[in-house]
Amino acid sequence: MGENRGTLKSDRRKSGRVNEGKEFPVARRRYQKGCLLKKGKNWVLRYREDILNPDGTVGRIHRSVVLGIMRTKGEAARAADACLRKINDGRRQPLAAINLTDFWDSYFEPEILPTLKYSTQKLYRILAAKHLLPMLGTHKLCDLSRMQIQTFIGQKQREKYAPQTLAHFRNLLSKLFSTAMNWGWMEFNPAQNIGLPPMERTRSARLLSLEEITKLPGVLAEPVRTIFLLGVLTGLRVGEILALKVQDVDTTNALVRVSRDVYCGRVGIPKTPGSERQIPLASPLIPILSHWLCMRPARSDWLFPSAAGTPLRDRNLLRRHIWPACAQLRIPRFSWHSLRHTFSTFNGNAGVAVPILQSLLGHASPETTMVYTHPLEDVKRQAVEDLARLLFPNVPSERKLVTKGSNLIQ
Repeated sequence: MGENRGTLKSDRRKSGRVNEGKEFPVARRRYQKGCLLKKGKNWVLRYREDILNPDGTVGRIHRSVVLGIMRTKGEAARAADACLRKINDGRRQPLAAINLTDFWDSYFEPEILPTLKYSTQKLYRILAAKHLLPMLGTHKLCDLSRMQIQTFIGQKQREKYAPQTLAHFRNLLSKLFSTAMNWGWMEFNPAQNIGLPPMERTRSARLLSLEEITKLPGVLAEPVRTIFLLGVLTGLRVGEILALKVQDVDTTNALVRVSRDVYCGRVGIPKTPGSERQIPLASPLIPILSHWLCMRPARSDWLFPSAAGTPLRDRNLLRRHIWPACAQLRIPRFSWHSLRHTFSTFNGNAGVAVPILQSLLGHASPETTMVYTHPLEDVKRQAVEDLARLLFPNVPSERKLVTKGSNLIQ
């Protein structure tokens, strides 16, 4: 005991503590009644609130709350007591006084962004640098309100940003605030329940006709020819195709295994849990893939390697091969995503069930699959004519119907 007392005495002389540097600073709890003021007809409560400083220490600031019009000071005191109850009983955690820019630079970007997919990281960095931080960066986290977030979204809408972009803004802010909440720096997420405009399709998907699908392989060089046919006959995302390795292709059992994705040269996991899947290969693809496996460079495990032995870049393939082929055939340009829409549309109009299409495409929900499946004009015409014959069997029809298997996808 004497030894401990000596230690305590020596610490007092040094103005230190026995456990100094071993615990986080904690503000001493104080019971407070606040200060009631009357401004005009309204009663105002002023009180002190604990906050987290940017360096992690706990400080105190003055807060003011307008209680409203009260008949007596006693009524105002009871309203003030209700406001202070959570603070006085210790239920309220200190909120962060750090502003949004400092939180992003010091915590969110180095700690949270690396846990997200690379494509999401890239998008969020652009949105933060160009939009969020210039407009909201100086605001303290604890002061940001739902009205400010809604105002920010409304301003971006008036600047003609697409509904999908507005949803990205909201999602990023929600991720920021939910992280701050998990760390005890905020009490609520002001990005929740933010109103967004309805999603609108600004342009229809570019779908390829059977004639275009037939002509394009004749003007495409390898390996773009095989990549194109693999996309249109399997519905795989281009990132999934370019991330295939030789061992992923099983020509004996006519299967291809999807277990990774590539985006801007970075290899990662597939987009959704359902994206990790096995896809059956159509019979015409087997000799095509077998031929490519025999002629491909052997310097890499990738099925479609670049000259450097890395996965090919999808944008380079479009600019250098696909779009020049479109110009040569005098057909409109299309993106790699058009092949997925074409695959889903042909199969959906041929009667393939939505759950099967969803599994083939690797979609997380059947609703997404339906977005990719567009009704064909000849199939719609066939449907109404079939109904007419069912309801009015004795009425002759002079229209010559276009049968399924029409050359064009409208």
